[in-house]
Amino acid sequence: MSTEKIAELKKMPKAEMIVRVITLFHKLGQSRMHYQFESWRKLDVPLAQLKSLFLIHIRGSMNVRHLADDLGVTPGNVTSIVDRLVGQGLVKRRESAEDRRIVLLELTDKGRETITNIHETGMGHMKRILERMSAEDITSLIRGVSSFIAAAEHDQEKPVANQSKDSRHADIPADLPEPVVRHHIMKTS
Repeated sequence: MSTEKIAELKKMPKAEMIVRVITLFHKLGQSRMHYQFESWRKLDVPLAQLKSLFLIHIRGSMNVRHLADDLGVTPGNVTSIVDRLVGQGLVKRRESAEDRRIVLLELTDKGRETITNIHETGMGHMKRILERMSAEDITSLIRGVSSFIAAAEHDQEKPVANQSKDSRHADIPADLPEPVVRHHIMKTS
């Protein structure tokens, strides 16, 4: 980025810069989806199963009821999804050590390998893109992303006091482009 553009950004009101960042994150998400889709397309796993696979991976193990809650569907719907994942050898069921009535879902080696392949494909694309950037731009990116993560972690520790459960989309600035607003609402709904 040229020094003129940096000077122009520094003069911009903070609210306008926030809108610019949100718009850039939207574009970044679209760009990453292009690369992620490439590795997802190779899988013989529908989206609901893929979401379930990622959720089980993130949690380490979970029961059907918690998976259903996380997906926002009924346990009956999740049972058929899990049956297909088990049939493909991606997920296994096991009894809980604390309560044998509870059946836990875990990834199999094949399931972990599938998740690893998706991540590695995405990381490979990201590395290629970063290699096209200057060291100065990468330094700026590291500083900016690190600050963003620190602010996000702080926000998770201390939720905004005036944000209620009834105002789920109150955090969306009014002057965002409509596609960005729709994307944000779809991701948080």
